[in-house]
Amino acid sequence: MFDPSLLAQTRRTFLLAAAATAASLSLGSLPASAAEPTEIRIIESPTLPWTNGWELFDVADVKGFFADEGLKLVRVPLPPEQYTTAIDAGITDFAGYADYAYFANVRDKGLDVVEIAASSLLIAPEIGGDGLFVPENSPIRGPEDLKGKTVGMTNLSWSSAWFTLDWLGAKGITKDDVTYLAVPPAQQEQLLLRGDIDALYAFGPLDAQLKKKGGYRQLFKLSDLTGRKIVRGGTMAKREFVEKNPETVRKFTAAIAKAADWANANPAEVVKIQVDLGHVDPELAPWVYTNDGKGDYSVLRWADHALQNEADVQFWLDLVVRQGIVPADKHKAADFFTDEFNPFAGQTASK
Repeated sequence: MFDPSLLAQTRRTFLLAAAATAASLSLGSLPASAAEPTEIRIIESPTLPWTNGWELFDVADVKGFFADEGLKLVRVPLPPEQYTTAIDAGITDFAGYADYAYFANVRDKGLDVVEIAASSLLIAPEIGGDGLFVPENSPIRGPEDLKGKTVGMTNLSWSSAWFTLDWLGAKGITKDDVTYLAVPPAQQEQLLLRGDIDALYAFGPLDAQLKKKGGYRQLFKLSDLTGRKIVRGGTMAKREFVEKNPETVRKFTAAIAKAADWANANPAEVVKIQVDLGHVDPELAPWVYTNDGKGDYSVLRWADHALQNEADVQFWLDLVVRQGIVPADKHKAADFFTDEFNPFAGQTASK
């Protein structure tokens, strides 16, 4: 089962190596001259187990929204398990795809971060989504069938753990009734087919591969938990970085807001940018973004102006509280995010 101390242990281990990496990137931390753009760093890894979450970064880069704000995107190659420790150590400046459920956990465990933009693709029933898979011939049909079984996932402290617990909890199955097993993305399908795990929480692109290939059944996807269109998460930054670099954060958020509005007007073009950059396999793209694999990208939607929604944040906070991940009454949804750097702050965003 998940051990909250794992985050702290991983962080301490990573910090020992962080200094060397920071030294190689230190030039990007120097103040930019009037003629030079300010570098902003994000993690990028070919082994990251998701695809649909970084689109607005790519749109802002390709369409020149970052450049318009005097910013230059720098992609730092790191393995996915260093997603959180990299931002904690200052190796990256912004961490995209920060699910509010995951964010609530790391914030509760002591990482002083804040979400500054709703940059993730919205969750909606008509949009493709990650979730829990079993082989087609598996007798597992619902939460009750997983009692005493093993569920595989990439990382035991990622939001996939909390999503699965909430789905199980709807039928009274608790974390003590199942065994969680961390499995590297490259081995996940193999272990599921071999029976070493009974079910697998698959992020994109693996979820898309399983759906396209056939022979698998998706027990639930995120919209089954929410029942409505909802902001999933976005981009987080350390408060220390925000306080020291408010103008950079303001420019970054402005670029992401422009990217969100452009993406909502041009959803098919967003997917094309992902394909052109090599971030999404063109054969898999319809399965990554749509439920039926037909590729009707008009269903895709991001939060208007990348503005965050307190009711949506509260939904995810309630979920992790319900599952005992964070204590009840310790946190308020409003403490997890800020739109103060967004040029559209104060406007009501539709979804």
